[in-house]
Amino acid sequence: MSYRFELRDVSLTESLRRIARAELAPITTHLGQPDLAPATVHDIRKRVKKTRALLRLVRQGMRDVQAGENVILRDAARALAGQRDGAVRLATFDRLMAGESGAATLALRAHLAAEAAMPAPPPPDLHAVFADLALRLESWQVEGGERRILAAGLAETRARAREAMRTARDAPTDEALHDWRKRAKDHWYQARLFAPVWPEMMRPVVTEADRLGEALGDHHDLAVLLAHVAALPEDVARPEARELLAAAVRDAQTAIESSAFALGARLFAGNPEEMADLWLKWWKIWRAQIG
Repeated sequence: MSYRFELRDVSLTESLRRIARAELAPITTHLGQPDLAPATVHDIRKRVKKTRALLRLVRQGMRDVQAGENVILRDAARALAGQRDGAVRLATFDRLMAGESGAATLALRAHLAAEAAMPAPPPPDLHAVFADLALRLESWQVEGGERRILAAGLAETRARAREAMRTARDAPTDEALHDWRKRAKDHWYQARLFAPVWPEMMRPVVTEADRLGEALGDHHDLAVLLAHVAALPEDVARPEARELLAAAVRDAQTAIESSAFALGARLFAGNPEEMADLWLKWWKIWRAQIG
């Protein structure tokens, strides 16, 4: 597993380049394929998110570079977002409505299946974007004290996740929950980077942060499905099917929110700066093994 700090890296800069190289190289291979399957698009977007979380962690040491590279990665991921929408909507519908056999529900399911089977429009040509990025990353440089940089990145990620959680708890809109998910995923990825520092302590953090991100991702998929169906004509999505789907989505989202807020409260407990300092104390002890 390459998405983690390793003792063999002599510096934070070396870690940054090695990890980013391992995430971005497969993207170039994917983009060389004649067709991008939904699973391939998902893998590309996941690798982009991991790279962005890495860059956010070290942003204090790359102020002149990080923001621009982050925007390039964000825009590339957005450009591919529509390549798997139909498949995700169908899978979400099937999980939610399994066992429903009403005529209106089956007709709606048939329409969603037809949408998922339709060829996606040609993906944007991103070869040059990632080829240029692969060249630039070899000159990425982290400037400054490594502990200070990592502590600042960890604290900011946790603080943003806590704030997004509070916003979503106070007004649990689909948009607020989705924003929280993005910040929670950053925390998950950064916890994975620190996993070797103290595996026994970090393993449950990584596991539970992953569980939170997946739950909030399901919440978002439900919202996207419901909005899509609401926009369909009534001869495709008949009122009885809409109402049944809306009730099922509400129930599922309510259950997700109940467990997610409890889990998030545990994951993001503690002062962000103090928790970052604790992780960096473990990191210092771990790095001391190389003398």
